[in-house]
Amino acid sequence: MTYEFVRRPSEDLHGPHPPRLALLRALAAVDVALWDLKAKRAGLPLAKLLGAYRDSVRTYNTSGGFLHAPIEEVKARASQSLADGIGGIKIKVGQPDMKEDLRRLAAVREHLGDDVPLMVDANQQWDRASALRFGRAVEDLGLVWIEEPLDAYDAEGHAQLAAALDTPIATGEMLSSVAEHVRLIEARAADIIQPDAPRVGGITPFLRLATLADHAGLQLAPHFAMEIHLHLAAAYPREPWVEHFEWLNPLFEERLETRDGRMIVPDRPGLGFTLSEQCRKWTVDSVEFGRA
Repeated sequence: MTYEFVRRPSEDLHGPHPPRLALLRALAAVDVALWDLKAKRAGLPLAKLLGAYRDSVRTYNTSGGFLHAPIEEVKARASQSLADGIGGIKIKVGQPDMKEDLRRLAAVREHLGDDVPLMVDANQQWDRASALRFGRAVEDLGLVWIEEPLDAYDAEGHAQLAAALDTPIATGEMLSSVAEHVRLIEARAADIIQPDAPRVGGITPFLRLATLADHAGLQLAPHFAMEIHLHLAAAYPREPWVEHFEWLNPLFEERLETRDGRMIVPDRPGLGFTLSEQCRKWTVDSVEFGRA
């Protein structure tokens, strides 16, 4: 069994501890590969090896809702996502003028109607007062969540928002260890936790923190890497969400299916993917397992 390691040109290792993050990414690649190999040897999709609770997971799309996109484009992309079988729409907020955020968000809600799940992501743009002001202003829009309204490491501030607002608070994608997520969980800083398996060191630590999150009664919506997180979300006891990003499609021959607002767990063994020829051109190293 051969695993090939690719670093995309856009990969960003900057953060609080760049050398540590680089090490975690490397360990995560090996950890994910070993889980994939284990499931393949068992002849099972990874979700079933882990003990899946469901064979599909609610899914939402982000890639059409960026701040720079004109509002008509955002609405058109949202409509296309729904037509493609995706169930929820997330748009970015955090404009210099919050009134513009509110205007765009109201336009999207009117376009989608009240029944389509709608989320927003602030990407750590606000201070505590601004986040609270925004949260109160959008309470009547029925948002599924407000994501990363504050600095990713401000557990106390997120906890204050979670306690003050009816709209759920989601965060966690930028954290790079189980311990950092434990701090969020113990502070009750989120209603929905958003771990990223490659960022925290792979599937093994992800499963540890998922157990802790379930024990705390939290919802789960993993960040990015749907090819991995679909399987992990399917094995989470509470009904989760998976983020739909098509950005990694060039890496793989296969595609994930979305239907009726849900992403279908593939029945192929392991993660269910093989590397594309384009991916092989980007390969910087390879390692073989299972041979003497």
